[in-house]
Order: sequence, then C-alpha cells, then structure tokens
Amino acid sequence: MPSIVSVAIQSAILKAAANLTAQTLTIWNAQSHIPLNWARVVEFAVFGIISAPLASVWQRLLEDGFPGQQKVDVGHPSSRAANRSLESAPNAKGKTMPKPQLNWPNIFIKLVLDQTIGQFLINVVFLICTNSARLQSWPLLVQEIHLRIFGIIWASWKVWPWVALVNFIWVPVEWRVLVASLVGFGWNIFLSILSMREKT
Repeated sequence: MPSIVSVAIQSAILKAAANLTAQTLTIWNAQSHIPLNWARVVEFAVFGIISAPLASVWQRLLEDGFPGQQKVDVGHPSSRAANRSLESAPNAKGKTMPKPQLNWPNIFIKLVLDQTIGQFLINVVFLICTNSARLQSWPLLVQEIHLRIFGIIWASWKVWPWVALVNFIWVPVEWRVLVASLVGFGWNIFLSILSMREKT
C-alpha cells in the first residue's frame, strides 16, 4: 500500500512531466524557440503535492461512507439465491465464505459525489495553484475561479466518470489516487495547454 508521501511525490512528478510535455508540444507545433516556462512546471508539481493527499482523504471518506462491496449473509433466506451465484473460497477454518457483492447503489452515489463535489474541489485547488503567483490578489483569484471552474468540470465529464467507475469497481481505495494520477497524465497535458492559452 503506497503512503501519502509517496503518492504525493508520484503525483507531483507526473503532473510536472505532463506540463513539460505540453510545453514541448506547443513549442514544437509553433516552430518557435520560446524557452520552457519552469514556473508553470513548478505550479503543476505543487498542485500534485497538494491534491494527492486531499484526493486520498476524499476517496477514503467516500469508501467509508458508501462501501463499494457488501457481504452476503449466507443464512438469510433472501440471500440464498444470490449465494448460489457467488464464488466461494475456504477461510482459515476450512469453511466457505461468500464472495462480496458489488453495492451498485453505493457505487452510483460515490460516482455522483466524486464527479460533482470532488471535481469542484480538486479543480478549485488546480486553479489556485496555477494562478496565485500570476494574479497575487484574492479577489482576482476568486474571479478567475468563477470564470473557469465550470468549463473545466464540463470538459472533465468526458473522461473522469469512466475512470472513477473503474476505480470504484476494481481498484482498492489505497491505490485509486495513483491510478487516477497515471490516467491523468494526458488530462494534465490538456490542463497545461488550457492554462497556457489563458495566460497568453
């Protein structure tokens, strides 16, 4: 199980690498000799360091509040039909225990919460990390968040609901942030290009 520190470091590296990739592609497509903006790379690294622990806590809260699996009571009459379809494995005492079932209502609730509240929070953090040094004013930063947050969330819904669904169904909670960071490499390239356009 990865620690919060290791997840934060990995997230920072991936986000910084995504920004470097985006800048390199932009310079190459423009056929210009503009130097790399290392301040932007640092901004994305800081975003990775801050967002990874927040995302870990968020995923744990979702899983604790709405467990994705439910154990079937083998002795309960209403569970017998379901039990016949479960793969059983012997426990330490040699008894067979039913395989946990997916709790689809909880998975749906987690998906909705993650793609609304979760997306709002993480993208507010992104906008703060990538605009604070440039704006240097809280009212201007709030205005920037107000102008851009819902456009970013709308774009994220084309990708992240599917990633979240895979995470909730198959990935253990302690690995979800790392999986999202790996998938998010491409997404952070998009965010990097978007942030560069906004700053030009």
